[in-house]
Amino acid sequence: MNSSIHSSNLSITDTGERILPTSEGEVSYVFTRHKFAYEYIQSFVDNKDVIDVGCGSGYGSHILAQRARRVTGIDHEAEAIRFCRRHYAAANLEFIRADASTFVPESRYDLAVCLQAIEHFADVSAFLDRLMQMVKPGGMIFISTPNVRKKYKGTKKNPYHHSEMSHDQFVEILRDKFERFDMLGVAYARRNRLRSVLAKMPFYRWGRFIKRSSRIKKIAGRALDLTRFEVIREGLAEQAADLLAVCHVP
Repeated sequence: MNSSIHSSNLSITDTGERILPTSEGEVSYVFTRHKFAYEYIQSFVDNKDVIDVGCGSGYGSHILAQRARRVTGIDHEAEAIRFCRRHYAAANLEFIRADASTFVPESRYDLAVCLQAIEHFADVSAFLDRLMQMVKPGGMIFISTPNVRKKYKGTKKNPYHHSEMSHDQFVEILRDKFERFDMLGVAYARRNRLRSVLAKMPFYRWGRFIKRSSRIKKIAGRALDLTRFEVIREGLAEQAADLLAVCHVP
């Protein structure tokens, strides 16, 4: 179920691709997972200049700015950038409307973050080249993407995604670009037998259409343990919800 935030004639909608932070009394498993990834990366940004590519509603850029020297968030949608500027203004945080596939910064950054965006580009190789051009030699790029274990077809396929990848496909394309990279995964913190069984059922994906404030969603979250995550280094292909690559720029 889409959620919206309205503020002084400015509205922005959670489309399922552009994620909004939760309000009090709401639960969003996707937001919680994405927020967790930003919080993990936060420990790498101390005193660094950072670019957040595909910043969406800006909450991730805000998390990074709490420890980084400077953060620039870019997104191609004007309403998203207006929302970011309204809700996450800070002295060391700026938001720019820009096409990530063509954006050329005035100066390179120490670190680039690109979470849940690479799958939106048809030419992944060219997009990786662009990310590398944004970062100083010796810098780092953090890239996450959904771990696609099974390709969806027809109406089940995500209409926003052009380049969904499995673990092996993601590793293969990174090997063509980086001499050094570490592949991690964002996974549920604890195994849950009921979740494992239900995840194989067709109706499991229907949860995205339930309102964030729904009591059913809160009960399901507790029963299936859907809001606690960890970073894993083994069993990524089978266990990771999202793949997280830490790439070193030569």
